[in-house]
Amino acid sequence: MPDFYVTFFTELNLPCFLEPRLLRRYEMMTEVHIRPVSPSAPGVKALDGHHQAWGASQAAWRFFNNENASFPLLSGPLLALAREAASAFDSQNLLVAHDWSHCNFPGHSSKTDRAKLSHEHDIGYELQASLLIDSTTGYPLAPLGLNLRTAHGTYQWQEADLQPVQPHLDELVDRIHWQNHPGLDKPLVHVVDREADSVPHLKQLTDCLWLTRSRKGTTLLHDGKYKTVAEIASKLPTELVGPVPFREGTAYLFAGETPVLLRRKTERNTADAPAVRLVLSLVVDENGKVLACWYLLSNVMDVSATELSRWYCLRWNIESWFKLLKSDGFCLEDWQQSSGEALFRRLLVNSMACTLTFRLYRDESGDALHLKRFLIGLSGRVTKRSKPITLPALLAGLYVFLQMQEMMNSYTMDELKDFARIAGRFFGQLV
Repeated sequence: MPDFYVTFFTELNLPCFLEPRLLRRYEMMTEVHIRPVSPSAPGVKALDGHHQAWGASQAAWRFFNNENASFPLLSGPLLALAREAASAFDSQNLLVAHDWSHCNFPGHSSKTDRAKLSHEHDIGYELQASLLIDSTTGYPLAPLGLNLRTAHGTYQWQEADLQPVQPHLDELVDRIHWQNHPGLDKPLVHVVDREADSVPHLKQLTDCLWLTRSRKGTTLLHDGKYKTVAEIASKLPTELVGPVPFREGTAYLFAGETPVLLRRKTERNTADAPAVRLVLSLVVDENGKVLACWYLLSNVMDVSATELSRWYCLRWNIESWFKLLKSDGFCLEDWQQSSGEALFRRLLVNSMACTLTFRLYRDESGDALHLKRFLIGLSGRVTKRSKPITLPALLAGLYVFLQMQEMMNSYTMDELKDFARIAGRFFGQLV
């Protein structure tokens, strides 16, 4: 058996306590998931030749349906990679972006545990995810939580058994409290979109650091009076933070802030209202047109308003990850696993492959940059001058590189030259 399967976890110092047979299969599944797929061919591919493709598919089916490959055991190496990444950066804080995404499977009738999501025709699973992000560089580091809600319950990576379905924010509070104890050596700031604009739930997070977006009609206590967020923000002076990436282009970020009390006008119990910061963030284009207006609430007191605004911009990393999973790389919504449990195991394996690619993507050393340029060239993809290295292109190039290595290990140079000679009869100088 190739050395990759024997030494992969050992070389990276990643703890994984699966039995040896399943451990080898986990390693093999990780290797074959380092590749983007197409909607017409979303299955697991065999690296070592078409004659083994059917066997690889059967092995993948057995692994994804094997209860002994429990979710906590599969997620253990992901947590280890998160700890490694956390200690590798000098940032004072790490960000954890939280979000939800529908995974639609309207035509997959074999998936009998599909849930009704937003309406009766929106059928599938709901992905609940957390992504660890470096607060200084903005690089994605590793997933820090994954759940998959089905019609029968919710699969969570830290629990071996199916869990009851909870409302979004109740589950999020539990997830955040769990994430504050995985052994990371830096404080976490939890960044959530405006779905988390709920005073009862935010009050349950007084022992955590958080940053969320507020609705403009939300009432807060400001200067002794109840006011809407929009009223308070309309009188806030702002200052230029600087240029920020925004929707495939560049815009300019302005920010201002004021202290408020986290208390709604309708609340009866007003004794425990925590003091928080209201930050107004405006994203404008070069002509002064407002592209986005965010009202941010946070209990982080030791950084500037401009830094909080920049942190919220970094929340888009999790949107990019969802795009990579669903449409820009892995085509999750075309996976053929017949149950949420099997699909969730594949998602954990896929996340392992993504996280390993994150390691290369964020490495700015000379040899890493040399490798990345080589892989982009192998991928055959055209990237923008403003962003010459992208995760989908890296994955595509890396899979071609793995195939090249497999062929070089399986055939001699004379055999490869013979194949080129034969192909030349059909394609001429194209090969």
